Formats: sequence, C-alpha cells, structure tokens
Amino acid sequence: MSNFAALVDLIPEAVLLGGALVCCTVAAISRRATVRVYQGIVGVTLLGTTISALVYLRNMPRDGYVAYSDAIVVDRYAVFLVPTLCAFTLFTVLAGDSLEDRIRPHLGEYHALLLAATLGAVLLVSAREMIAFYIALELLSVSLYVLVGIVKTDARGSEAAFKYLIIGAASSAVLLYGLAILYGLTGETDLVAVGTTLTHNTGASALGLTLVLAGLCFKLGAVPFHQWVPDVYEGASAPVAGFIATLSKTAGFAIIARVAVTALPASSSNWTALLAIISAATMVYGNVVALAQRDVKRLLAYSSIGQAGFILLGLLAFHQDQQGISAMLFYLFTYGISVVGVFAVVAYLDGAGMDSDLESYRGLSQRNPIAAATLGLGMVSLVGIPPLIGFFAKFFIFQAAVIAGYAWLVLIALTMTVVSAGYYLRVLKVVYVDPPADDDEPLDRPAWTLAGAIAVCGLAMVGLGAAAQPLFALATGGGGQIH
Repeated sequence: MSNFAALVDLIPEAVLLGGALVCCTVAAISRRATVRVYQGIVGVTLLGTTISALVYLRNMPRDGYVAYSDAIVVDRYAVFLVPTLCAFTLFTVLAGDSLEDRIRPHLGEYHALLLAATLGAVLLVSAREMIAFYIALELLSVSLYVLVGIVKTDARGSEAAFKYLIIGAASSAVLLYGLAILYGLTGETDLVAVGTTLTHNTGASALGLTLVLAGLCFKLGAVPFHQWVPDVYEGASAPVAGFIATLSKTAGFAIIARVAVTALPASSSNWTALLAIISAATMVYGNVVALAQRDVKRLLAYSSIGQAGFILLGLLAFHQDQQGISAMLFYLFTYGISVVGVFAVVAYLDGAGMDSDLESYRGLSQRNPIAAATLGLGMVSLVGIPPLIGFFAKFFIFQAAVIAGYAWLVLIALTMTVVSAGYYLRVLKVVYVDPPADDDEPLDRPAWTLAGAIAVCGLAMVGLGAAAQPLFALATGGGGQIH
C-alpha cells in the first residue's frame, strides 16, 4: 500500500461535501432558487467527484492507496464504485422535477441530503476500518431517513420515514454489537488486521460474524431483514425510492463484500453457508410475494428484495478465480441503471397526477410512448431477457456461482427468474395491451431533464448489452482488488 500525500487525501469526498455545503448556502441566501440551480450545482459536483476519483487510477499501486491510519483505502474496487454511485445520484437529481412543487421550501436541503447520502456511500465503499465504515454507514442512513420524509404533506412518507428510522437504528445496534465482539476478540479495528488475527472459529467469533452480517443485510433488504422495504418504497417519493434501491443497495453490497472477504477469511465456510440460506430465502420470498402486488412501488420493492438474493450469489463466489465479486459489481451497475430508469418513469407519472396503482398505467404506450418504452425495457432487463444488459448480469453471476459449487442455488435462482417474469411481464401487458380509460388524455411532456434521464436509461439498457464484455472487464479490474 502507498500513503496519500497530505494535500490529495479524499478529494472526491471533499468535492461532495463542498457541493452539499454550497446547496445549503444557496438555500440560506435565497429561497427562490429554482430546481435548475440545484441540479446544476449537483451535476458539477458529481462530475468533479467522478473525474477526481478516476485520476487516482494513474500510476495506482496494485493494492491502491491508504489514508488516515489505513482507515480509508482507494483501490480499483472503490474507483469502479464511486462513478457508479455518482451516476445513480445524477439520475435521481434529474428525476426530481416531479417533486419541485411539493418540496419547494426545502429544495436546497433535498439536494444537499442527496449529496450527503452519496458522500456516506462513497466513504462506505472505501472504508477498511470498523469505526470509519460505521460512521459512513450512519451518514448514509440518516440522510436517507430524512429524504424519505422530505415531503411533509405526505402522511405515508412521514410514517415510512419513522419506520425506516426505528428499524435502521435497531440494525445499527446489532451491527455495532457484532463489531464490538470482533474487536474484543482481536484487539483490532482494521479489517485486514482482524482477518490476520482471527485465524480460527470460536463461538464468540461466530456470534460476532452473525451479528455483523445481520446488521449489514438490513441495508440489502435481504430476508429476514426486509420488513422496511415495501413500506419505505411506497411511502417515499419515486426519486427517493429509486435512490434507495440503487445507491443504498450498491453501497451495502460493497461493504458487506469487503468485510466478509477481508476480515473473515478464516470463517468463510460459516458465512458462505449463512449467506447461501439468506440468498435462497430472499429470492423465493421477494419474487413470490411480488406476484400479488397491484401497486407499482410495492411491486418494485419486492422485486428489489428478490434481486438482492440474486446479487448475493456473486459474494458466495468470492475467490478471485471464480470472479464472483466482479459479477456482483457488474450486476449492481446494470441493475441500478434499469431500476433508476423505471423509477424515473414512475416519478414522471407521479408528477403528472397518476397514482402508483398498476391499473392507472393502462395504455401508457398510447399516452407517452417514450416513457412506456423505458418502463418496458426496464422490466425486460430485470427479468434477464437478451439482448438487454440484465441478461448478461444474470449470466455472469450464475456462472460464477456454478463455478463456486452452488449449482443448487442457481437452480433456485433460475426458477425464481421464471416466476419474476410473471409480474414484470404483467406490467408490460398493462402498458402495451390494455387500452387506456375513455377519459385518459395524452400526458404532457416531462421537463427536459427528466425526459433526458428516462431516454438515457432506456438507451443504456439496450446499448450496454453490446458492450457487456468490456464493461465486465472493468468490473473484473475492480473486483480483483478486494482480495
């Protein structure tokens, strides 16, 4: 490892923090600032963050850089994830036009919180020490709690935020207790030092491992830590729900992979067995329950639970020659693009006065063909039908799991993929086959920023399928650095 020079420590994080402070300053100076002003500030901030993160690749040592007593590591694993997280935030910001009227007094705070959550996520994917990653996790979590309830006139949002806060606090306590046990056993907070010290399994180490994984699985929405997901997705505004489904899930998987692989190699047989059970239960529960949903947000919530089960397959194939971590990174990026595109459409329809009941989407293809096309492509990509990018995500992650010896789990995953087609394709039927109601008028065009987000996501789901192999090569460069 190489140490940072003092003047270049954590530049991407500093850019994010500076952008958040600028949003707060503008809000304090003038409450008349429009959403375009904040979108410009956030866009420049995210661009600066992405560029500064990529600059670290130049002459980067094989194992990356470390800072702050090895608490933070910047390696190719983190550098792959930082632009990914920034992209999800950018699409969330562009989809925020639908919220402008409802949060007008708090536009500055809303965008500052988006950047604060992104800062927490970026720190989380770079953390290699218990205290650092716990603080980063709490920064991300608290920002999301507030964002869920940002629309103060929405009682469901306030209720969802309260539930999210209570369950999130409980999961944080479980995680903290597990970390305390590991610290007590090893006397170390550095994850690498914990991994070298914890050389054999004991009852105490098994308890600490279980509590840590349980606390982190809450962020993933994995069974049995999924109870918050449907209510939060339904109660939150569509852009925020999409933000949670992409940024929070990506950061959660990034840190659980780093903790498991770096700090718990001696207990790999225990945590892989535990995560295999969680993966199977998550896939089955999420996809089966989604079949009964008639609300689009709740359908996407249970879909998100099921997808978490699929992504866990990559973590089970964590050995470098199995490329499971690379497949997980690829899946997180492609899943995020599909989901953020779908939620951008939901945000547009919500801003047009439609509720999230599936029946209100009848005949959408006749009312706005572009929104219907992106929604349809998102559903097909999430099923995993070629040639869309979602197919390659599932192919790579299933392949890695088979190589790792989890063919039985892949069989369950394939079965649940067929089940998922039942509710994903039902959305397509409602959008393209069912006629609109007689009194339904053509929808107004969305704002150009929102229209751009919808169009770009739709094109990405198709276009990235042709670039699946080069993109997977980039993910492989990042996934190999976690070991």
